[in-house]
Amino acid sequence: MIQLYLRFLERERSHPIWLSTGLLDYCGAALREAGLEGMVALVSDTIVATYHGGRIRRSLEEAGFSVLEIQLPPGEGTKTLDTATVLYRSLAQNGIGRDGLLIGLGGGVVLDLSGFVAATYMRGIPFVGIPTTLLAMVDAAIGGKTGVDLPEGKNLVGAFYPPRLLLIDPTALHTLPPAEWRNGMAEVIKAALIGDPELWQQFRSDPARWATIPEEGTLMDLLTRAIAVKIRVVERDPLETRGEREVLNLGHTFGHAFERVSGYRVPHGEAVAVGMVAASVLSAQLGLLEDLDLPRQLEVVLEGIGLPTRWQAWLARCGVDATPEQVIAAMGTDKKRRGGRLRFVVIQRPGVVRVDKDVPYLAVHRALEETAHP
Repeated sequence: MIQLYLRFLERERSHPIWLSTGLLDYCGAALREAGLEGMVALVSDTIVATYHGGRIRRSLEEAGFSVLEIQLPPGEGTKTLDTATVLYRSLAQNGIGRDGLLIGLGGGVVLDLSGFVAATYMRGIPFVGIPTTLLAMVDAAIGGKTGVDLPEGKNLVGAFYPPRLLLIDPTALHTLPPAEWRNGMAEVIKAALIGDPELWQQFRSDPARWATIPEEGTLMDLLTRAIAVKIRVVERDPLETRGEREVLNLGHTFGHAFERVSGYRVPHGEAVAVGMVAASVLSAQLGLLEDLDLPRQLEVVLEGIGLPTRWQAWLARCGVDATPEQVIAAMGTDKKRRGGRLRFVVIQRPGVVRVDKDVPYLAVHRALEETAHP
C-alpha cells in the first residue's frame, strides 16, 4: 500500500490518502484502522453502485458498521441544492447523527455533493472519499473542496471540508468506459504542466501510450505523481487565500465557460483539455511562454490520447453553437473573477505557472479565435 498524507496547519484538517490495489474489499477495516465508527451513509450514483456498491457494503458490514445506502442519478445535473436537501432529509429520517459517517463513492459529482452535505449536515459529520474515476482520484477527491452548482455557474455554493480519509483503489478504473479514462487524463496532464515536468516529457514522448489504462506499476506511478502535485499545491494554500492554490485551475476558466455555454452537456475533462490549449495560446500572446511551440506540443499530446483541442469545432460536434463573445460572457460568474476582472492561470514553462489577475478582454478574445478550429 502507498500511503500519502495531506498536511494542513490545522491538524484536524490533515488526513491520510491510501492507495492500494484491492482496497475496496477492505474499506471497512481501513475505516476501523483510522478510528472511524458510527452508522454509515454510503452515497453513490446508480451506475457506480452497480459495480462497487455491493462489495463496499459487505466490507463495511463485516467490519461491524450499520449501512444506509443512498443511490443518486448519475451526471452533473445531480449536483444541486435540491439533491443536497434530499440527502439531508434521508440522513435525518434514518437516524444519522453527529456520531455518524458519510462516505462518497464515485466520481467528482458524487464526491463534491456528498462532501458538501457532510460539511453542512448538523454543522459537519465525518466524511470519507472513495473515488472511482481517474479525474476524481487525481483531482476532485483531494484538497477538501466540496460544492454544488447553481444555474449561474459551477460550484458557486460549497465549503472547504477535507475528508477524514481517502481510499483509492486503481482496480475501480477498469470498470470505466474508455472516454472516462481519457477525461481523467486531462487532469493528469494539467498536473504535469503545473508541477511535474518529467511526467510532461513522458506524455510528449509517446502520447498514445496513455490513451488507455497502463499496466499496474505504471498506473500506480501515474496516480502517485499526479496526486503528489496536488498535495504540494494544496498544502501551501489550503483555503485558496494566498492565490497559490489557484494554479490548479489551469484551463478551467475557459473550460468552465465551455461547460456553461453547453448547458453542462459536455464532459469536464474534455472542457479542461480544450481550455488548456486556449490557456497556452493566451500565455503566448501575453509574452509569458518561454517555448512558443508548447501549444502545438500540448495539442499533439491531447490528440494522441483522444481528447479534443479546438473548442468551437468540439462544441459543434456536441451540438452546441457558440461564439467567442458567448464564451467570455459565460465567464462572468466564474469563481476566479475578482473585482470584475477575470483571472487566468498562465504558463511560463512546464512546472512554472502562475495566476494573471488582469488579462485584457482582447487577449482572451484573440486566444479563443485562434483556438476555435483546426
